[in-house]
Amino acid sequence: MIEAETGRESLPVGEDEFRLIADSAPVAVWVTRLDRTRSFVNRAYVEFLGVSYEEALRFDWRQIIHPDDAARILAESVAGEARLETFELEGRYRRADGQWRWLHSTSSPRRDAQGKHIGFIGVAHDVTEAKEAELALREREAQLSAFINQATAGFGQVDLEGRFTLVNDRFCEIAGWSREELMGKRMQDITHPDDLAANIPLFERAVREGTPYTHEKRYIRKDGGIVWVNNSVSVIRRPDGEPFGVLAVALDITGRRRAEEELRASEARYRTIFEQANDFLITTTIDQHITSVNPAVSAALGYTAEEMVGRHVRDFIDPSQYEITRAAVQQKLVEGGTTRFTLKVRAKDGRERIWEINSWLSLDEQGHPQGLHAIGRDMTEAKRSETHLRLLIDELNHRVKNMLAIVQGIAQQSFKGQVDPAAARRAFEGRLAALSNAHNLLTREHWGAVSMTQIIGDAVAPHGGDAGLFELEGPDLAIQPKTAISLALAIHELATNAVKHGALSRAEGRVRIRWGRSEASDVPRFSLVWEERGGPVVQAPTRRGFGTRMIERGLASELGGTVKIDFRPEGLVCTVDAPLPESARD
Repeated sequence: MIEAETGRESLPVGEDEFRLIADSAPVAVWVTRLDRTRSFVNRAYVEFLGVSYEEALRFDWRQIIHPDDAARILAESVAGEARLETFELEGRYRRADGQWRWLHSTSSPRRDAQGKHIGFIGVAHDVTEAKEAELALREREAQLSAFINQATAGFGQVDLEGRFTLVNDRFCEIAGWSREELMGKRMQDITHPDDLAANIPLFERAVREGTPYTHEKRYIRKDGGIVWVNNSVSVIRRPDGEPFGVLAVALDITGRRRAEEELRASEARYRTIFEQANDFLITTTIDQHITSVNPAVSAALGYTAEEMVGRHVRDFIDPSQYEITRAAVQQKLVEGGTTRFTLKVRAKDGRERIWEINSWLSLDEQGHPQGLHAIGRDMTEAKRSETHLRLLIDELNHRVKNMLAIVQGIAQQSFKGQVDPAAARRAFEGRLAALSNAHNLLTREHWGAVSMTQIIGDAVAPHGGDAGLFELEGPDLAIQPKTAISLALAIHELATNAVKHGALSRAEGRVRIRWGRSEASDVPRFSLVWEERGGPVVQAPTRRGFGTRMIERGLASELGGTVKIDFRPEGLVCTVDAPLPESARD
């Protein structure tokens, strides 16, 4: 009788050897017959399903395919088997714990000694993390693309020679050329010839020195029209720091430029705008003596117009800020045009305000500079918000890095050496849970000082803290976030050991945790004692495990004191002695 029909066909190598190798593999392995029933599955396969070995052989794997992937995977599987060639599948499958996991499987045809096809052998790798990272990257790229294309500002990227490599829709609208047309041009090709003399040196300096700049210039549109733009320009670099292009954000300021021309042409119109504008309007002489201010300036700074007119600009700003205005005047005298800069201004009551100012020269009939016009806007709150947001982001990055470092250390120690994978996983999950509980408390307290009583109580709760197995005694001291995390992990390790091997492994066992502060020395000190009783006779271990090392070294280092674990026959005792944290001294 044919072996495929008996269900006892031989495996690819010696059966015992194959089973040993396959069961040791961290990936799912299976062998099928021609009728698609399983003749062998390895340990990882069984664990994924969460059933017995015999049930795994009969299990219909189609039941655990994600509904969104089922039709595709089944069609690809049938087609792959029909070709009698190696084929691959990728999709989501439901693990025994209910989680959907991405698996990438490879199935190859299996043949007997005579070359006859007798089934398939397959291997499946869990690629969930890589797939989720891939999907997240795609989503971020799509979001970035949508942001660029939908932005109200024009984005234009050129290479170091000025050739366009990327533009968004808004840039095409402003410049008056299609994307395909711009890809064949240089920035210089659409810039007004009269503006190239000022533009090219700035561009070349940015490429050479990496200096960002903001300037205004004109683009010549395809239809011959002129558009004024305000460009904020910066060099973009590869991760190694090498520049590979220049990015400009273009704002269409044609309307504003026309308004400026109209403003010079009509003094009456100018005066109406000057008096009624909400923005700050100021005129000065070339040497920056104030000649007029609008009511908005007076309201913002607390001076009357009479108190300001005739005085020098430097009377209202610090010396360092005056250098900014002086440099802007010199730039306009040399290059013309408008300068935009941020300035810190002192109000009459001493308050500092931050203004964003656009200023330009006023010219006489012969075109000679005769004064300055400036428009300002109060950016104080916006700048403060920006600074606060930057601080929050920096703080978040710092905390995330610290948390990842702690998790990395826990993972390295939990899975270190010849540790049973299941036990290592349980230990790892327990430590993560303790870390999570501490993190939740810190989040509720906005990452300020937290209650030591709460930290200890949360750490022992999963181990019988609510069942009267622990006796907690001590003042409610406040400790800093990093110390709180170290203490929570240490208490978790002690409690886990007590449940497994110590006092809490017996119904009558109890744990007493006492802590307090001492003012006996110049520096206030803190002590904590973990004491077990009612458990089995304690024997000192032959080697220190991760938990013991973390408690004796990690916690001691964090507290700047000493931590000692005594394996007394009547019960384990852990003693902590350290200087009292600053947050707990009040």
